[in-house]
Amino acid sequence: MTTDAGQVPATPLYTITLTGSGVSIDGEPVGVPSGDLPAARLAALAEIRVRAALRGRPVRVTAKEPDGSAWPLVVDPDGRVTTLSVPHPVVPPPARAGDGSGPSAVPARPEPAVTWGAPLPAAHQEAWARLLAAHGAGDTTTAIALAERTEAALEAEYGPLHPYTVQVLSARAWLVLGRRDDLSATVRLLVRTALRRRRAGAEPRSETAQVAGNAHAAWRSLAATDPRRALELSGPLTDMLGELGWPGHTQDVVRWVEETTRQRTLPEDPASSEGRT
Repeated sequence: MTTDAGQVPATPLYTITLTGSGVSIDGEPVGVPSGDLPAARLAALAEIRVRAALRGRPVRVTAKEPDGSAWPLVVDPDGRVTTLSVPHPVVPPPARAGDGSGPSAVPARPEPAVTWGAPLPAAHQEAWARLLAAHGAGDTTTAIALAERTEAALEAEYGPLHPYTVQVLSARAWLVLGRRDDLSATVRLLVRTALRRRRAGAEPRSETAQVAGNAHAAWRSLAATDPRRALELSGPLTDMLGELGWPGHTQDVVRWVEETTRQRTLPEDPASSEGRT
C-alpha cells in the first residue's frame, strides 16, 4: 500500500511509549520480555498494524523512545511503517461541561459530539481488545462474532448512526470481506455499511468510498459464480451506488443486468431447432 501522509486522518492517533521496563499503547501494556527494546518495538507496531487492518487504512502513531525523543509515524495495514518529516496535525480536545461543583461551576451543557475514530466507551473496551486479539491470532470467525455482538450492544445503547456503532460495523464488514466465504452475505453487509456510513456522515469519506467500491467488486465476483444471486442483489447495490453518486459503477451493474436478462429471455434460434428434428 502506498501511503500519502496528507490523506491519513488525524484521528485516531496512537501513542507507543517505550521504557526500560516495557512498552505500552495509549497507556495499555503490551506483553514483551522486559528490557528487550527491539522486541518491544516490533510487538507494539504489530498491534498497531492489526488496528490499521481493522480500519482498512493507515493510521497515525507517535513513538516515544526511552530517551524522551518522539517520532511521528504512519503504519499501513500491510505493516509498512513511514516516518514523517512533520508532526501530526493537532486536534484540539473537545470542550467539556462543568461538573456542577463549587461556585465557579458553569451551567451543564450537552456532551460534545464523539469524533470519528474515537476509542470505544470503557464498557466495550474489553470486547474490542478480544476482537483485536482474535484477529491478530488469525481467528476471523471469533473476531466477526465479537464485532457483531459489540455492534448490537452499541446500537441498542447509542443508535445505529452513532460513530461507535458505525465504527464497529465497518470493522465487521472489513473482517467479513477478508474471509469471502459467502459473497452474497458479504455484498449485503458492504451495501448496508456504505449506506450507514453515508447517512451518518462518517469520516473520513474515503473509507465510505472504499466500502462502496468493495461492495461493487464483491458483487462482480458473485456475478461470475452465481448470476441468480447477483441479479437479486443488483437492486440494493445500484440504490446504494446511486445514493453515493457513483454513476459509472451504477451503469456497469445496469449493463450486466440487461445483458444477463436478455440472454435468459432470448428466443431459440429456429435453425438450431430444425437441425434437431
